[in-house]
Amino acid sequence: MEDNYIKAKEILNKYKQEHIIEFINKSEKEVKDKLIEQVLRIDFEELKELYDKTFEDLYVDLEELQPITGVNPDRLAKEEIEKYIKVGTEIIKSNKFAVATMAGGQGTRLRASKS
Repeated sequence: MEDNYIKAKEILNKYKQEHIIEFINKSEKEVKDKLIEQVLRIDFEELKELYDKTFEDLYVDLEELQPITGVNPDRLAKEEIEKYIKVGTEIIKSNKFAVATMAGGQGTRLRASKS
């Protein structure tokens, strides 16, 4: 397990996460081993790339934006709701989705969480 600790420490140093090393060092053996395993499973390079992308300028052609139509899920059959969930899941998996911000009770009607 010492080799894994050394690898984890190198990774954490490389990505400026030394505070995790301190936490690992203060933990009991069982917790320490689990933390080391988690560090070794994380793709820190991918996380860094995703983080870096948050600073990229994003061009949005406002002419292409279109209003969305609302759907009241209380008026849909269970099969239709399941169809929408399936379609939505596939859209998200293929990275072809948009975000809509709603006010005035839309969240409640769409069964969004209040937390």
